[in-house]
Amino acid sequence: MRFFRSFAVAAVAPLLFSGCITGERPSFGSQSDPAIEAVLSRLDTSIGPFTANYSLLTRFGNFVTPVTVAIQNESERSITFGDIRFLQSQGGFRTCTLSTGQCSIGANDATISNLSVTHEFYGSAPASRIRQDVTAMVGPAIASVEQFVDQNATCAQLSFTSGTKKYCVLENGMLAYQNTPDLLITLTGLTDTVDIKLFNTSLTGQ
Repeated sequence: MRFFRSFAVAAVAPLLFSGCITGERPSFGSQSDPAIEAVLSRLDTSIGPFTANYSLLTRFGNFVTPVTVAIQNESERSITFGDIRFLQSQGGFRTCTLSTGQCSIGANDATISNLSVTHEFYGSAPASRIRQDVTAMVGPAIASVEQFVDQNATCAQLSFTSGTKKYCVLENGMLAYQNTPDLLITLTGLTDTVDIKLFNTSLTGQ
């Protein structure tokens, strides 16, 4: 989704003035925001091979889950949340419970619903969240470049009446950092190799 710079400066003041009268919150969703565009243009463009490790803090319950994302290529991925592993191949997704070796067809996000994320937390999911966030922003996003595991990340901090949210993405398209009211996701490791064991369907041999 792209945002267009057709919003005339002269139109801003009347809209904001109208918002003050009616009590409506000003929205910046119809404007082009360079900081947001820079993040969105990178998210979920990764093709590997590499392995990324994350620390996932679910604020509802205040517990931390280590997550490993291994991307071999466009059609082979492994995303592991503790005992649950999502495996993508050319035939589609499987969701496996490593302790039992049992797998089901498809990406069953219900198995990790207690974590407040989906298996796409590192790419398309934050992109969708940002596109929703822009409709409630109360000012332009603040751009920055920060480092995570010795990698540069492009960041955008979004402002709302209730606070801020921040998203950072690496040049390879992987989420590096997300700080939102429900989640704190931080990249803790990145290598350009993939361990074949991360594509096992059980703990056997690991």
